[in-house]
Amino acid sequence: MLTLLLAHIIITVSCLWTGYLFYRFILKSKEEKPVIFYAITGLITFTLISQLAALFIPVGFYFTAILLLLLILSAILLKKQSVVFFRQLLNELNSLPYYAKTLLAVLWLVILLINAGPVMMDDTESYHIQLIKWIQEYGSVPGIANLHERYGFNSSWFCSIAFFSSAPADLNLFTAINGVISLWFSFYLIKSATRFVTENNSRAAAALIAVLILSLVIWPMIRSNSATTNYDFITTVLVFILFTESFLKKQPGYSFSSSAEWIIWPVYLLTIRIINFPLLLLSIFALYYIIKNGNWKKCLSPVIYCLFLVVPLLVRNVILSGYLFYPSPYFDFFNVDWKADPLMMEKLLEFIKYYSRVSTTFFDIEQTKALGSGWISSWFQHLFLHDKLILIPGIAGLLAAIVIAFKNKTGTSVPSRFFLFTLICFIISWFIISPDPRFIYGSLLAGTFTLVYYFLHFFKKEFPEKIIPYLFIVIFFAAGVYTVKKIVQQPAVVNWLAPAALPRPPVTEINLDGITFRIPEKINGNWNARCYGTPLPCLYLIDPRLKARGKKIKDGFRLEK
Repeated sequence: MLTLLLAHIIITVSCLWTGYLFYRFILKSKEEKPVIFYAITGLITFTLISQLAALFIPVGFYFTAILLLLLILSAILLKKQSVVFFRQLLNELNSLPYYAKTLLAVLWLVILLINAGPVMMDDTESYHIQLIKWIQEYGSVPGIANLHERYGFNSSWFCSIAFFSSAPADLNLFTAINGVISLWFSFYLIKSATRFVTENNSRAAAALIAVLILSLVIWPMIRSNSATTNYDFITTVLVFILFTESFLKKQPGYSFSSSAEWIIWPVYLLTIRIINFPLLLLSIFALYYIIKNGNWKKCLSPVIYCLFLVVPLLVRNVILSGYLFYPSPYFDFFNVDWKADPLMMEKLLEFIKYYSRVSTTFFDIEQTKALGSGWISSWFQHLFLHDKLILIPGIAGLLAAIVIAFKNKTGTSVPSRFFLFTLICFIISWFIISPDPRFIYGSLLAGTFTLVYYFLHFFKKEFPEKIIPYLFIVIFFAAGVYTVKKIVQQPAVVNWLAPAALPRPPVTEINLDGITFRIPEKINGNWNARCYGTPLPCLYLIDPRLKARGKKIKDGFRLEK
């Protein structure tokens, strides 16, 4: 945990300072932003740099070390600005009430405890870590989707992890950045709740606390995210923050004229996962407002920045699989020799479509297909309890917010109404493509927030401010009990110094065209074989058509016609 504590601090400080540099020198803005904005925008900037670099070179330890040294040098050269900036951040942290600081500390301990434990989730163990290792060791290698169909699932999130998990020796820091995101989200909710108490908006504070409780109770969010390399929670965090920051600005005249986040963040989420494309409506709307107000020059830097986010992603998509939007066969403009098998892609799209309709825990894919148009009732019936716990209040809250917003147009801003419209479009798209509730947790948390907020609005009196500290104390004791219980009952998963090492499955080595491939065996009672951190290249089945494109791994792989 001590190693990860240091990693959390380094990642957070690096992202905060990078975010400051972006706002100050790229956007040339002196406007003071919420702390979370500096952190997230700094993270996106690291992602942009890592994606660009991965097209040409490995994003490994030396790359990370050089970039962080340059960042330290910039802080030294801009000593006056850096001292003022970090002093302001410390003052903001110190301004938290004692009960808020105490709660944040215990939640950080919970996150570190899970973060330092064994990795979880099939996707993380099967292909996420492998994709990150490919970036760290080789950058971008043509045709690795031919080794395993999921190696074509490109995401900018893997570049972020590759950058921040690069470490000497065999230190497992793959989940560190996910733990940091859980920490940032906890801080944002606690900080915002205390801020709204001081602004006499106790309804908003209570709604934020409800979101915090739900995010802690529902396993796949703050807690489970800390033990994976999954990219669902970063989407959750950004969607929720953008929503609350626009929803709570009630002034009808509020616009996006100085909010580059509404342009950049949705584009970034597209690079995280392609199915986030409906959120681009926010970027389009923000650009429209800026241009309409005659500030078109303010669009240039954010738009160029977004291009540098998206273009490397698309180029990497083509390098890995031969397709722009793998596993979709559309927009097939490139006749490269390492193209993934179209038949395999068709089966993969079918799996994605039906897997999320009813989990394979209950039905296999063929059973789900046989449901036809009657799949919706089975989908809801077989949702996990924690998904129903957020789905019902989330949808109810969004619908209530839409009705209230359009009935009371003078009391809400145009951006907040458009944001609600965008979330509904996002949910409709999600339901058609891949209705796994994890993919829209951010929208559902936004709906839960509005449900609590408007429910409390029906009372004539404000929510009693004196209750807020007691709610923090209750969460503190619940988190404390959870931590002590985990330490006592599961001592094997508690790692005080360094995070748990990745499992090392036995492998069968096969030499093909002078390259050694490794096929792992099942371990730890898993239902399938998983590569974990097995040396590259690791795969699960060798296609008889598989050929190396050259003598080196870096040359890539193809399927013989």
